[in-house]
Amino acid sequence: MGDAELPFLEVAPADNTTVATLTVTAPNGTSTSVAVSPDVLVPIPDTSPVEYTQTWTADQPVEYSAAGRWVLRWAVSGTGEGAEDFEVYVVQSATSGGPTWWPGRSRVANYVPHRTLQRSLSTSQSSEDVYEMSFGTDTTPTGLQVDRLIADGAAWVSARAAPLADSMGPAASVVVALYAAAAIERGYPDDDQSLQRANDLEKRLDVMLKDLIDANNASNGTDDFGLEVAPMWQFPPADCRWDYSTYW
Repeated sequence: MGDAELPFLEVAPADNTTVATLTVTAPNGTSTSVAVSPDVLVPIPDTSPVEYTQTWTADQPVEYSAAGRWVLRWAVSGTGEGAEDFEVYVVQSATSGGPTWWPGRSRVANYVPHRTLQRSLSTSQSSEDVYEMSFGTDTTPTGLQVDRLIADGAAWVSARAAPLADSMGPAASVVVALYAAAAIERGYPDDDQSLQRANDLEKRLDVMLKDLIDANNASNGTDDFGLEVAPMWQFPPADCRWDYSTYW
């Protein structure tokens, strides 16, 4: 909660008659019109007669100030007429002093950089494509979807390595990033190698999670189930003859 982004929409085909509008509806049902502006018309390669694409972008960032479901509705009139809704789910902010070790989108992208490729709309030459090394509204999955995967992974790691020692934060961040990367490949496959990459990432994840749990237990003085290890003392049973004076 409190995050902000600059929404944009790619319209194709588009021309001088194209007009786009953006309406943002908050979780409480309140709707607000957001001013948007068009970029230049860009020719679409290999079209005859030539068609164009155009990017419409919000003039100001949209701030997600409340937890819940937000709806961004784009409506296009003129050439490219249509409507499209984007749903954004916002979770409540962590309380002050909460965990700060969660990885960001860019750390997840380090393990699946090919998923951040932003293809150029102005040319068919791959040399113009750019690896963003993060996730946003123009990637699959989107940045907000990756955020939810990060939250899921953090909840899982926190349960397996509990309580998580402060010194284990950096290692836990790596484990969660691997979890999210594997979930991206498994949940959003984009080629015939995606599931194999997911398997490979999950193998690394299993090893690193085990190492994290072992290191965390050693740091906390706990066992494999996160329970404190209390010393146990054992003595041989007492000689019953001590109870009878006739033996002595």
